[in-house]
Amino acid sequence: MSKTKGEERGAYRPPMPLPRRPERPEESGWPSPTPMPGVASEDLGRTLKQMLDRLDAIEKRLETIEKMLMTRQPV
Repeated sequence: MSKTKGEERGAYRPPMPLPRRPERPEESGWPSPTPMPGVASEDLGRTLKQMLDRLDAIEKRLETIEKMLMTRQPV
């Protein structure tokens, strides 16, 4: 009985999909460009200022770490 169950299970195989040939670039075409979101120049300027401020703060922290490492005696 177990042989017949095993044979039944092994007998069915799902059909294999046919392999597709690779598309050529001229067949697929160019993707449509995504429009830039409408951002006011004031918002853009404010965002850039915030980014610069954060980078300055990071630079100051790195300088203090650098000074601490320079004063530390090598082991």
